[in-house]
Amino acid sequence: MNLTLKALGALLTYPDETLVAAVAELRSVLENDANIPSQLKPALCSFLDYLQVSDPWELQESYVERFDSGRSTSLHLFEHVHGESKDRGQAMVDLKEHYQAAGLTLVPEELPDYLPAFLEFCSMLPPAEAGEFLASCSVILDSLGKRLAERQSPYAAVFPVLMSFASADEFARNTNGFGGALKPEADLDTEWAEEPAFSHPRDSERPQGAC
Repeated sequence: MNLTLKALGALLTYPDETLVAAVAELRSVLENDANIPSQLKPALCSFLDYLQVSDPWELQESYVERFDSGRSTSLHLFEHVHGESKDRGQAMVDLKEHYQAAGLTLVPEELPDYLPAFLEFCSMLPPAEAGEFLASCSVILDSLGKRLAERQSPYAAVFPVLMSFASADEFARNTNGFGGALKPEADLDTEWAEEPAFSHPRDSERPQGAC
């Protein structure tokens, strides 16, 4: 098992008490992995410090705001290529079949394209195969990392490390994520916007420009 990929996946989950308590153990795994490029470790260590010293409530609030309040930084991979199109359903089925072939069964409430689940799957594969799977979504990972960096999110530190484990040859051949073109960020934000739950009963009668 690749403990580093498993640890990186854990770091992207909701920062509850269990995760924060495990940061020291996760730090040990990551600091001792010689396969992580040395230039990426300082940012990763800063991220681990952030998890340990932040107020728990603020940490959780920030996580929800960053990952659960929009699609542009969603941790569900297929959001970035399929949105709500019918292609997403088939992509989910295909990915779930890969999990089942590896002898893994998702918990009922989890979606196959949730990045921490995907990384746990990759952690159980031979290194070359894991590298190919990571490369297959490298465009998504790269985009996510850049968007988080633009927002000055400490979570951005995880993504260059993930990219370093992607197969270089496979990465060079991948211009799409899981076979789909990456959606522009503006399109993702537009799709996320919800219609109001209720309309004013007299909206149609209200004069243009009225309050």
